[in-house]
Amino acid sequence: MNPSTCFVRFVAVAAALALLAGCGKAPASAVPSGSGQTAEAGSALSSGPVQELTAPLPYQLFSQGAGSEEGFYYVEPTPANSLAGQLRYVDYASGLDVPLSAQVNSDHSDETDTSYLDSIEGEYRLFLSGGQLYFLRSDAVYRMEPDGSGRRLVYQCDRGDLLMCAAADESQLYLFQRAGQDIQVLRVPKEGGSAATVATLSGDQDVTLVGCRDGLLYLHRMGYDPDKADSTGVLGATTHTLTTLDPATGQLTELADLCPDDTQYAEPYMAGETLLLFYPNDGLQLAICDEKGQPQRTLPLTAQGETLRQTEQPYVIGDTFLLPCWDEQLQQGCQLLVDIPTGEVSRSDLCLSRDDGKDKLGATVLAENETSYLVVSSLTTEEIQAPRGDGTSATLSNQRYGYSLVDKDQFTAASPQLTPIQRS
Repeated sequence: MNPSTCFVRFVAVAAALALLAGCGKAPASAVPSGSGQTAEAGSALSSGPVQELTAPLPYQLFSQGAGSEEGFYYVEPTPANSLAGQLRYVDYASGLDVPLSAQVNSDHSDETDTSYLDSIEGEYRLFLSGGQLYFLRSDAVYRMEPDGSGRRLVYQCDRGDLLMCAAADESQLYLFQRAGQDIQVLRVPKEGGSAATVATLSGDQDVTLVGCRDGLLYLHRMGYDPDKADSTGVLGATTHTLTTLDPATGQLTELADLCPDDTQYAEPYMAGETLLLFYPNDGLQLAICDEKGQPQRTLPLTAQGETLRQTEQPYVIGDTFLLPCWDEQLQQGCQLLVDIPTGEVSRSDLCLSRDDGKDKLGATVLAENETSYLVVSSLTTEEIQAPRGDGTSATLSNQRYGYSLVDKDQFTAASPQLTPIQRS
């Protein structure tokens, strides 16, 4: 994979994900309580002050969702207007996928309903922190109770600025905002209020938030150096640097050059507090690193002679690193799993079913709880309306996904048993 195209590919994937669709009527019993007792996503990420983040997996499909022990929150466009959206909730106990609304007789299509989002234009994410649900849009951040009630604006961008990703501690949000030629890292109270600038990063680089450890934010900074030669000796090469940011002081520290030349590119990920480097151009290898990005153990993900090729960017769920692949011999997708604490590599051949009869892709994991994975298990198509901007709309063919629960010990079985999630 060409490292210089990774960020562009992410933007394209994120744009494609904006075409999920659907709306339904919800039994109130499946909607989570607004008591604030929802388990926090990523609550074990760090013993330091910064403990959670959203958008840590920029290349992962469906990364706009947020999971807890009880269920999974996600966003999808409404069929009547693809620029408006709906908050939905997958309840593990009941096996239902419902609008995040207690209004049983509502059509969930305007501001009177807690599941309705007036705009999902651009990129968006959900994350849980401190028993509250947050909706991060490209221009604003909203906070609400776990049942969708009590929604309020926490932060609004100036016109033309763009929110990219966020981290959180007990009382503050740390927002990465592209403003003019620069990227600002802002500290904003979770309850809302004035933003303080923590650091300003050069706008000639793109920044991905990798994870949090020891109170530091780990960043993947991607840029261009006209004086750097590629492997053929031609000047003008992309740069990829692993950097930490101390949100208390604003200090930036460069840890590692992730692309010393275009044959040794490494992609950074974080599983809990463990920093990982994935080498897509070197036989699909994964390095488990220390806090400074120095490899301590390298794991080959494929055995000699295996006919596997990478199909999508890897992602991390909990302490598991997952790599989507295509098996050339079986002509189907699969997922390679690395248990980071043990280093054990396994494989799941579970595929999602498609109504279009195309390639059998591997089933993507969205979230986990103690015993189960939530996976994308089916794909169907439907029509959705996309506004043109002149008062008319175009009808698009859109993909809708179906979900299932699978026990973790079944995910790599030859014939895993699935519990389909019922949409209502």
